[in-house]
Amino acid sequence: MRISWFFKEAIISLKRNWVMSMAAISTVALSLLVLGLFAFVALTLDDLITSFERQVEIEVFLKDEAPFQEVQALQEKIISWKEVKNVKYVSKEEALRKFKEKYKDNPEMIEAIPGNPLPASFQISLKNPKNVVRVAKRLEGRKEIDEVKYGQQVVEKLFAVTKVVRMIGLLFILLLGFASLSLIVITIRLAIFARRNEVSIMRLVGASNWFIRLPFLLEGMGQGLIGAIIAIILIHFTRVTFFEKIAKSLSFLPISFGFDLFLKLSASLIVAGLCIGALGSSIALRRFLKV
Repeated sequence: MRISWFFKEAIISLKRNWVMSMAAISTVALSLLVLGLFAFVALTLDDLITSFERQVEIEVFLKDEAPFQEVQALQEKIISWKEVKNVKYVSKEEALRKFKEKYKDNPEMIEAIPGNPLPASFQISLKNPKNVVRVAKRLEGRKEIDEVKYGQQVVEKLFAVTKVVRMIGLLFILLLGFASLSLIVITIRLAIFARRNEVSIMRLVGASNWFIRLPFLLEGMGQGLIGAIIAIILIHFTRVTFFEKIAKSLSFLPISFGFDLFLKLSASLIVAGLCIGALGSSIALRRFLKV
């Protein structure tokens, strides 16, 4: 009975103060829209960065005189390392075939190569591309290996850039989240200030702080939920009409504003809306509940 009364009071309060409620809902919707759009773009870029990082591999060129048994033993040893995801052996014949396929439009270059000077090699992919330097250093100097290539300078620059991009994205999300919460708290505080007499009367008749606070919390959560739903609808509209066109025009990049990512973001925004509404109401109501 008591819980149902609290919900009833929250609904009555929303109807009675619909102007301030609409202002709070609009504020939540706008704040979550900006935050959601930025987070959606940031997460999509993070997926793009991850796809580039996954392309980082180590290419190990083997000596021609290395016995095949030793090469097999080395391959098995490398696969056993915890950082390694897969090791592919490329024979001399396969290396030559790939070379001819790559330069099939340049027959002069193919004809200029006598016999098969290309070495056999390992192509090593890692579970975490950031371990590339550690694994490459471990391979250097082995008797079966002629050269280890992983584009050290390119890899180091790639990881440095991606680290900065991720840090900037996270910082902006935190700043937008703080700004959104502050704006929502101010809006809800104005709504509660307009009803300060209600709070004072409830205090005078002996109502506990939680008895007073709960209807406002439910109201704030309701406003946060409605605002989040509005933001999600607008983000979906933007994704379909704008972001997907960008992805098609940049088809040469592995970029996708996918529906799965949108669903995860939507769930996060709903939770954020509920939490921000409840937290905003709680912070805004605190000053009115001081003895």
